[in-house]
Amino acid sequence: MKLSEKALLYRELAKLVGADFHLDRSLNLLLRQQPSHARRTWLQGLQRGLEEGKGVTDSLRAHSGHFVGTLELALIDAGERSGRLGDAFSHLARFFEAWDVAVRQAMSAMIYPLVLAHMGIILPELPGVVTASMNGEAYSWRSALMPLAVLWLIILSLFLLWRWLSRLGAHSDVVDTWLGRIPLIGSVRRHWALARFSQVFHACLLAAMRMTECIQLAGAASHSGKLVRASEDAAKRIAAGETIAGAMADVHGFPMVFVHAVATAEEAGTLDHEMNRWAAAESIEAADAVQRASQWLPKVAYGFVVMYVAYRIITMMTGYYGGMMQQFQLP
Repeated sequence: MKLSEKALLYRELAKLVGADFHLDRSLNLLLRQQPSHARRTWLQGLQRGLEEGKGVTDSLRAHSGHFVGTLELALIDAGERSGRLGDAFSHLARFFEAWDVAVRQAMSAMIYPLVLAHMGIILPELPGVVTASMNGEAYSWRSALMPLAVLWLIILSLFLLWRWLSRLGAHSDVVDTWLGRIPLIGSVRRHWALARFSQVFHACLLAAMRMTECIQLAGAASHSGKLVRASEDAAKRIAAGETIAGAMADVHGFPMVFVHAVATAEEAGTLDHEMNRWAAAESIEAADAVQRASQWLPKVAYGFVVMYVAYRIITMMTGYYGGMMQQFQLP
């Protein structure tokens, strides 16, 4: 399911549940709106589970597992337990809206460098096309088609590699740590991960879950192998009687600024408000990081394109003047 579709789905559910519509009636209303295949499957899966007597989370896990992630299940589970299901849907709607905007912004920023790369490959071939047409010869585009094929092979390979590493980094501490060190992109991953962690932790606190369960669910929903490991280790320390902030500080996986904020909030008894504040603040930081990346990554792409165009021009001019010089050489 697309990010925009998920944002729309959760926004409509939050609107209906927030207006005290029964969930069964809300599902019927949304199904009558002729939703897309993915949204219809999601809604029908939830409807089928409710008819079987399951809860919302169990219904989605059983019948719509391909369309929901760990973050969604954690927030919906916490909202269901706390009686704040509408708030959980609102949280998810805002999260997917922000994520969709970030992805669109990043993709739009890369359109011009991609167009420029194609022009950089094709334009140096135009003098050869003109010369061939003047001589009445057929021009071979092989010298342009091969670089275009290599360009798209590189783009596809980078996309698949990043997708694989991102999924691996959601569970592997080592991979997540290395991904976090990538300039520009690493900060985006770190801020989104902490925003997801804080959002789920806040929802679990409102549901009055056990603290060990709160931190484990939040860590799993962060999609960060580093936070997953830190959360598991912190949960063991909390179960042994340590404070939340003390456990977070000992496992060396959470930012120290975040740990200090948790420590003061724990003492003041305002941990739920602090987590809500961090979720909002980290979402803003993640959006700013995406904007910085969308400004600088195209410039990096411009640099590679300019170097390639310069190489093609130098090669073309060398061949042209080399041919002229050969005509003046004595036999």
